[in-house]
Amino acid sequence: MSSATLPVATTQQTLPVLQAQLDRMRGMLYNYSALFYRLITLGVVMLIVMAAASMTDALRSVVFLIPFFTIWIGTQSAYYLTYTIFARIYATGIEKTINRHFGQDVLIAHRIEANYLYSLNEPQISAVQLRLKQTYIGFITLQFFILSAFVIGLSAYRAWQLIPLIEADFPPVRFYFPALILWSLFHLIYLFWYFGTRSYQKRIMRVVGKGYDVNYDEA
Repeated sequence: MSSATLPVATTQQTLPVLQAQLDRMRGMLYNYSALFYRLITLGVVMLIVMAAASMTDALRSVVFLIPFFTIWIGTQSAYYLTYTIFARIYATGIEKTINRHFGQDVLIAHRIEANYLYSLNEPQISAVQLRLKQTYIGFITLQFFILSAFVIGLSAYRAWQLIPLIEADFPPVRFYFPALILWSLFHLIYLFWYFGTRSYQKRIMRVVGKGYDVNYDEA
């Protein structure tokens, strides 16, 4: 019998291994959530510093970097989110396996997360689920999207004002808006594809589901 067809072990010796993996996934969830908030805090501080610098004559060109930096912050924060999703998928499979061993739902954190944060079974863009009713994390993410769009728009307007003043000394600045549009579309299209199709998320769910013989109902 191959390892792929072996039944899930339910011996007492297996439980410590499962618990260790569950602790590891919960640790990953916490650590990447902490990294996310650290990045957002540092990013906001950097944007304030860049905005202040762009108001001076000597450093006014810093405004050209603000839209690119803002998009990078959003993309990097979404990258951290993918690891929290990975941790939730794996932790859900482990919890369901342990519950099956005991014959009752002794672990329900995956159900709480599905209701309090967002469901693993629904498509979403970052943490925003594609429906009107949003959890608080979805609301905060929408707020981040709106504020980012405002920062990018305001910075782009200021850059548009400065281009005629700078172009004589630095001709490549005339390609600023084509570069910004391409940079924005590249990230936007990929993020909508990644989170909209959930192809990588579904792939991990299939791997864990097959390995532990579990499904992702109520997850």
